[in-house]
Amino acid sequence: MSSGKLASQTGHAFLGAYSKASKEKQEEYHADGIGTKICLTAPSLEHLMKIYERALAAGLPAVLIEDTGRNTTFNGVPTVSAVGIGPVSLNEAPFLKRFPLHP
Repeated sequence: MSSGKLASQTGHAFLGAYSKASKEKQEEYHADGIGTKICLTAPSLEHLMKIYERALAAGLPAVLIEDTGRNTTFNGVPTVSAVGIGPVSLNEAPFLKRFPLHP
């Protein structure tokens, strides 16, 4: 995936998860400025789906981003490309510790 496409998908993931968060969580996120965004890399679609399922099971605001496939990257096939989780603290989502930061 190109860096521009990645930026677009992560933007969709951030906005989707933020909009699902409670007003209290949104206010907490902005309490010290604009908040922090972190992009992690999952090794496979299976892992990405597990992250999403664990976030939902933990009651965290989460959204699954599926590319429409209207470009040449995915040959017209809809593809899961990102999961947005948050705003959350690390103790609310310890399962994210295992994934490396995106290079």
